[in-house]
Amino acid sequence: MMKTPASARLSRLAAILGAVCGGALMSSAHANELYFQMNPNLSSAGVREAFIFGAANATGTLTSTDGVVNTAFNLGAQGFSVLTVPQSYELASDTIQNNGFKIQSSSNVSGYFLNRAPQTTDMTYLIDGSKLGTSYVVAAYSGAGSEQVSAQATQNNTTVTINAAGGGSVTKVLNAGQTYMISSGSALTGSTVTADKPIAVFSGNACANIPVGNTYCDHIVEQMPSIAQLSKTYYVAPTPRTGVNGDVVRIVASADATQVKVDGVVLATLNAGQFSEIRVPVGKTITADKPILVAQYLIGQTEANANTDPAMTIVPGADQWLKSYVFATPSGTADFPTDYISLILATSDVASLRLDGAAIADPFTALGGGFSFANVDVSSKSGPFSITAGNPFQLLLSGYDAYDTYFTYGGAVFSPGASEPPPVPNGVPEPGSLALLGLGLAALAGLRRQKSA
Repeated sequence: MMKTPASARLSRLAAILGAVCGGALMSSAHANELYFQMNPNLSSAGVREAFIFGAANATGTLTSTDGVVNTAFNLGAQGFSVLTVPQSYELASDTIQNNGFKIQSSSNVSGYFLNRAPQTTDMTYLIDGSKLGTSYVVAAYSGAGSEQVSAQATQNNTTVTINAAGGGSVTKVLNAGQTYMISSGSALTGSTVTADKPIAVFSGNACANIPVGNTYCDHIVEQMPSIAQLSKTYYVAPTPRTGVNGDVVRIVASADATQVKVDGVVLATLNAGQFSEIRVPVGKTITADKPILVAQYLIGQTEANANTDPAMTIVPGADQWLKSYVFATPSGTADFPTDYISLILATSDVASLRLDGAAIADPFTALGGGFSFANVDVSSKSGPFSITAGNPFQLLLSGYDAYDTYFTYGGAVFSPGASEPPPVPNGVPEPGSLALLGLGLAALAGLRRQKSA
């Protein structure tokens, strides 16, 4: 029997997805709106891009608040699109601006915003618009550039208050899509942002030195989850190219009198906004008696002695893991020569892991408590691809170039995007159309092109 050509299978699958899932997703979409703003990079070179992926042939728009940017997209057969974002929309400090961006789609999508410049890059996952909150605590890091905290309103007449960690408070009233950023030479980790309506909050640094005193800086940025989405149990492990001391991790308290333990040993008792910093040369378990924010950082190349540099991601809590992810690495002009996914999962689930349907042969290392971790090279892959396991697991993504990196995560229960969503709280299964979408995306990802050698 002759095999059906890949192109024919791709077209047929796209048609099935469009016919069966299209209408249902419009009425039950949880991730068809994404919001982001552009915290400044120290470098004005390079490209700024939004990576959008989801169901094949899904359509949508990228728009700026001022109406100048109004870019239509079609995710096509691969379920993937790359859109250029004008650098002129980088935020200015202490100014209300119409510089917000909104991605709207006909179906659930995932998105990343990549701020790509030579030797100073980072990428952030974009949180589902329906999952934005009104109360945040943030992580950043010091360095040659200024630390940054920014907010975008999603509704008119939104009162936003930013309380800087080092002291000082500012309150502004923003309309939908308007942005406001504070930028400071002082430490902003532990700053809080509150509002009376949902907002999108981003933090980082124009160019951070990690750890403190490391020679070369790099842009860091990540969208912050709201305090309502934070957890009490986290697992962290070293990523590639972080040297003998491993990654830097900051643990930020969201409430007073928060007791934090690492591997069962009390590390500190923190009040709201206070943080502790640790290094992660091996896998570690972080627990607290109140919700905490955990941020993980890649270190500078001078300490790591390999092609890398500072970058930042938030770490999803253990109760926020998914068991199926659809994600993508930067491509085209923003491509990195080396990309990794970093996985943490129950040791008993290692055998069930499938990357685009294939078992993962990379060796896993015991983390403790019945969990293991591994860093898997995915440099040869391009476009959206999928990974699944028998039970929920953690997925981080990182990329490496000379004195340059990106670092972010692949989704979470609080923001599944185009990934297969978790069961609803009462245990009722997701609609069949959504289940079909998850299967269809995995199949589409299995047919995506490989990067050229």
